Amino acid sequence: MKKFRWIHLSDIHFQTKNVSFNTQKLREKLPEFLAGLDGNFDAMIITGDFRYAPEKENNPQKVVDYINLLCEKLRWTDTPKVITVPGNHDLDRGSVRTAVIRSAKDKYQPNMGTFDPELLGQLLGGFNFYNNMHEKLRDVSQWDGSNPHGIAEFDECNFLLLNTAVTAGLSSEEEQHTLLLGSSYVAEKLDYLKKKNKPVIAIGHHALELLSTEEKREITNLFEQEGVRLYLCGHSHSQEADSFSQNGRYVNIGCLLQKSKTEAVRASFDIGELETDGTVKLTSYKWDIDQKNWFADPPYDRDYRSLYDFPKINDNSKEKKHIKLVENPFTIVGYTLLGSLGCDGIKYYWKKDDKYVESIAFNRRLRNLKIKEDADISAYTISTSFGCVLSATEQQCRFCETGTLKFGGHLRAEDIALQCIFMAEYDSNCPSYKQVRNNAREFAFMGQGEPGYCYPAIKRAIMYTDYVMDKLGQKVSRYVISTCGVTEFIQALTEDLKNSVFKNKITIHLSLHEIDEKRNELMPINNIYDYQEVIACCKKLYQVTNEKIGVGILMFDKYQTKDGKSYTLTPKRLEEILSVLDNDVFRIDLCFVNNTDAGRQKHELSNEMADALFQVVLDKGFEGKIFTSFGDMQKSGCGMLSSSMENKSEVGSTTIEHFNKAVQLLQEVKEYCYER
Repeated sequence: MKKFRWIHLSDIHFQTKNVSFNTQKLREKLPEFLAGLDGNFDAMIITGDFRYAPEKENNPQKVVDYINLLCEKLRWTDTPKVITVPGNHDLDRGSVRTAVIRSAKDKYQPNMGTFDPELLGQLLGGFNFYNNMHEKLRDVSQWDGSNPHGIAEFDECNFLLLNTAVTAGLSSEEEQHTLLLGSSYVAEKLDYLKKKNKPVIAIGHHALELLSTEEKREITNLFEQEGVRLYLCGHSHSQEADSFSQNGRYVNIGCLLQKSKTEAVRASFDIGELETDGTVKLTSYKWDIDQKNWFADPPYDRDYRSLYDFPKINDNSKEKKHIKLVENPFTIVGYTLLGSLGCDGIKYYWKKDDKYVESIAFNRRLRNLKIKEDADISAYTISTSFGCVLSATEQQCRFCETGTLKFGGHLRAEDIALQCIFMAEYDSNCPSYKQVRNNAREFAFMGQGEPGYCYPAIKRAIMYTDYVMDKLGQKVSRYVISTCGVTEFIQALTEDLKNSVFKNKITIHLSLHEIDEKRNELMPINNIYDYQEVIACCKKLYQVTNEKIGVGILMFDKYQTKDGKSYTLTPKRLEEILSVLDNDVFRIDLCFVNNTDAGRQKHELSNEMADALFQVVLDKGFEGKIFTSFGDMQKSGCGMLSSSMENKSEVGSTTIEHFNKAVQLLQEVKEYCYER
């Protein structure tokens, strides 16, 4: 049974001059041909290139009038439901746009999937013809200025509208396999549509094959993960259909112009139907240049059986009602996705009595992919206390969100271990990102609190976690314990490692960030544990492990604390900080800075400055990486967990199942340790 029915047109290329006789005829005949078709259409989809750019026509009224005529012939009784996306003929070209495109491509990082905001504004500002046409046409396409892509919503299904021309405007040769969409913007729209629990059909002007190789991989992975099974496009003036992923199909429709029989273009359109069992049927029609009329074209019809899985899309709520969280003193209460669709990770919220903490499962850690990183490692950040004990005596770090919270006590070993076990067990059968299922696990105790004061509990939590990882067949990459410089902890860990207490690799991460008087200001703990003494303890630890110790240095850029003091990490200052470190013992982690209630950057750090700072690290002979917290808006990562419940999502059935399993595994390991 039909669920949703549409007509798909593309590449009208409306001309006011030099229109060929054949093109004029096919456009004249199309309205009456549509009038003779079986009615009851739900939408008309037009995938770009509304004008013929060489004519420099900037008045869209004639193409709007033509589209309205087609709608009239479809006998819509209410407002015409037209869905449009722009094409490369619908933008303004010139030397300025050329320069902007090349700059945007140079700065673009596929793993981040975003454009420089200023450049994005310039790119989107070039679609004046399309924007004017869209306003006059009053179609149902929804766009906003902060995202290059849009949506169209219906009762039966929804549409993801891709502006594939956002980086178009160069020569055809330069655009081949180089187009960029901004995968994070696409993911943001899909995240919104996902909540609507309806089938999503994607449309755009260009075929996905014209994207850059890495961008195509990002987009098709998103489509596969979020259930986008059909992509409709145009541009090539030919008609073809193929797969874009294991479950996805794309259909490239022809155009509405054809000068002669020898011209290598195909004038055609499709009628599509989404049926209630998820099947998509496409019926094709072509222009016959000899008979001067439109005809059905059965060889190009398509029948995709059960392309959309309706039960899978619509059947989540029933299961959730019948699954309850098992009772546990320390329990999970919600989550926030970091990045669109959680592409960066997930922040989990935990509660005990009336106090909250957070932990994070990161899907990716590096901002700069020029630096080699093992992609087969999942990283987890774990809290060790409610707030930070340093805040009780006003010794908290002046840039840390956690330091603004009231200290509520340290977590037990069981509470620390449960965070590790839950996140690793969940990812071992992750439904959204299957690629992380077999990853090695890295656990970093650097969330809320100064972990150096919680070492006895962390030590036992590591033993609990090791037992469960063995039981699950999961590989542990290492455990990282972060500290601002608690020397007693470093000394105790060194002795335990000498005595082979731990099964897996253990290392520390030193939050250094500054030296001399500036460190006293930024990190008052330096008045208790002087960084020079801490560095000496780290060197003794290195003699036992032969494992280089990570040193965190935040890349402040006009960063202002609440007390009005300002900090900037210049290349010269970085050289001074590195001068107190030994490149045989330490490696450097340059970190982007979150804006928090404790302080904020007055100037956004540029990629150029980050690269310049990293070059200093390399020039001084250090190994190093550039890290991002991947959660600035959600106050996540880099020791800045906030316990803010803003934008928290309630736990669903899948999360509840994994939490219950984690509690069961924790109970097993506690009983095992007790029996021993």
